[in-house]
Amino acid sequence: ELLVHASHFSRRPSLPPQPTMAAPLRRLAARTALPQRSALTAAGTIRTAAAAPNLFADLQGKVVVVAGAGNPPAEGHGIGAMTSLFLARHGCKVVSVSNVAENCDTVTAAIKEEGLVGSAYVADCTKYEEVEKLASSVKAEHGKVDIMINAGIHTALPQGFAKMTLDKWKLNMDLNLNAHFYLIHAFLPTFLEQGHGNILHYTTFGSAVALGMGNQRHGYFAGKAAAATLTKRIGIENAKKGVRANVISIGYTTGPLVNRAVAKVGASIEAVTATRDGNVPRGKQISPEEIANVAVFLASDASSGINATEVFADGGNHCATYGP
Repeated sequence: ELLVHASHFSRRPSLPPQPTMAAPLRRLAARTALPQRSALTAAGTIRTAAAAPNLFADLQGKVVVVAGAGNPPAEGHGIGAMTSLFLARHGCKVVSVSNVAENCDTVTAAIKEEGLVGSAYVADCTKYEEVEKLASSVKAEHGKVDIMINAGIHTALPQGFAKMTLDKWKLNMDLNLNAHFYLIHAFLPTFLEQGHGNILHYTTFGSAVALGMGNQRHGYFAGKAAAATLTKRIGIENAKKGVRANVISIGYTTGPLVNRAVAKVGASIEAVTATRDGNVPRGKQISPEEIANVAVFLASDASSGINATEVFADGGNHCATYGP
């Protein structure tokens, strides 16, 4: 059984980046740098991305809250941190939220290292009063909030219904469902007041399909499925008021959470990676960068026609049935 980290938040003042982070952050920045893109002009010549139309230009200056963002420097960037970093690279002012100051400070330091705009905030998103403070703090500082993303608040344990207890079920609902409800409840009034807003919820593709034939993660799937449905309903009911709300359904993905879980149980990362790669139609897992790219698209006006939709970033897994 592989543990998937539960981002169970507790609020305390954010800490400034530590000097010892500099070298790891530079290595992370080098690994995650965006490649220069090119495009063909009408005449068939190559021009750089700087001269090509920027589909995501509207993101410049937008205020984004990414809940569940950040990892310790030694682990590298996970899905939430990569989401914060990529949005900052497209000109957003990113507020990264985590339960551990080191985590959100690390991704914020990486953002600032590139000369971009970001801040860290520590909150327990299973406590409504702290989510309210988060929402009011961001609005007070920036005067608006454009996008709210629940990227990493979750727990995936236990695996197997026989291991489920009442306390574990409640924890699953607090992290996988209630925290997302609190975020929507706290930020939606600002979106309605502004006449615009964008909500993204990250879920597991296991919340939409009967994943495999063995024991699975009932509280994780049930809570995330409910949160996904809530997200889509919010998008439908507030569309005429300028609010969109979409879901990114994530399949087998590499990153710090998997690496940490493998190390905790003493398994072979090579063996686990081979098995997980083999579960994906293309033979390779999704990367945090690929998830972040989907988030950038859905956060931008380039996706203005997409609302109350679940977008699967799983390499096609949700279309595959059990069998040879």
